[in-house]
Amino acid sequence: MKIPDEMLNILYGNYFGYVCTSDRNDQPHITPVFFIYEEPLQKIFFITNDRSKKVKNLIENPNVSMTVDIRDTKNPFNNEGVMVQGTAEITERGPIYFLSEETLQLYRDIYLEFKGKYQAVIENRPLGENDVIVQIKIKKMVYWKGPHFKSVKLG
Repeated sequence: MKIPDEMLNILYGNYFGYVCTSDRNDQPHITPVFFIYEEPLQKIFFITNDRSKKVKNLIENPNVSMTVDIRDTKNPFNNEGVMVQGTAEITERGPIYFLSEETLQLYRDIYLEFKGKYQAVIENRPLGENDVIVQIKIKKMVYWKGPHFKSVKLG
């Protein structure tokens, strides 16, 4: 399925989004994350600490939503964004510096894109031994601009 350009522009043109996880009791938890979107795989990737509430929730309940939006403070009808829904997988639970050769090859391009996109962040806070890569396999995407919505279901 072809992803509309409006969605691609938002997912490729922004640095962070808001990830919503929930625990086994369906208590929601929303946090901002830096991310990258990979269109051929229909996945979103982010790096987080394996001791975070996000990771604890994802272990209990892999269903996840994420919103990436652009806000116009003068005219809310110009607000636009993309909400994705899918399932998350923690790619590595060990230190990312010690990923297997197979995993490194698989995620090399994604990691290099992340590193390039967020070089200033990485230089100020080196990735730690408790960081893990989380991937969201997208099942549904919703785009909005003001009061207008369009939806795309994937796989």
